[in-house]
Amino acid sequence: MTNENEGMATMRAAVEKRLGCGVNTPGEFKRLAESIRVTTGRKMSASTLMRLWGYVKSDIRPNTTTLDTLALYVGFHDWDSFARGGGEGKGDGSHDVLSAHLNVDAELSPRDHVMLRWQPGRECLVRYLGDGQFVVERSEQSKLKVGDTFTCHLIVEGHPLYLDNLVHEAQAPRCYVCGHSNGVHYEVLKAEGGDS
Repeated sequence: MTNENEGMATMRAAVEKRLGCGVNTPGEFKRLAESIRVTTGRKMSASTLMRLWGYVKSDIRPNTTTLDTLALYVGFHDWDSFARGGGEGKGDGSHDVLSAHLNVDAELSPRDHVMLRWQPGRECLVRYLGDGQFVVERSEQSKLKVGDTFTCHLIVEGHPLYLDNLVHEAQAPRCYVCGHSNGVHYEVLKAEGGDS
């Protein structure tokens, strides 16, 4: 990318594409902040997003953590990999990172299953309930147990998987990360009679 302004314009477009709509009102910025939190496990305030989109005038430049979080949200490892790839994955293989993901709400139907695998030897079969909700149906070598429920809206191949609102053994809901070191691999198993 030729300059920071161009990079931010490309990032804003990528974020809106990932969210599935434009961001133009305070309510939409709050929705985006929540989507970023659920997807990446990182918090970003709606006011920060308003400044980045120019909704609120500011001369403050975004810090590295903010830029890295936005890049992670759209499927890149960090801001540098996003910038090197021009936001479209040009030149460094970032396109593969961006395309190898599962947009849960758009691509799954209730009763579909997803097999999750991560090191060392962890494996979980989860069933999609709708609205980003899953229930664990089988678990091997993992702290997740059969019957646990959680929320997840995006699974990126080879990246850590952030689970929100995990209800585990009747404990209070919490966040949980699978595959923190080496990432998670997934396989979609469509329900019989569902889309192929």
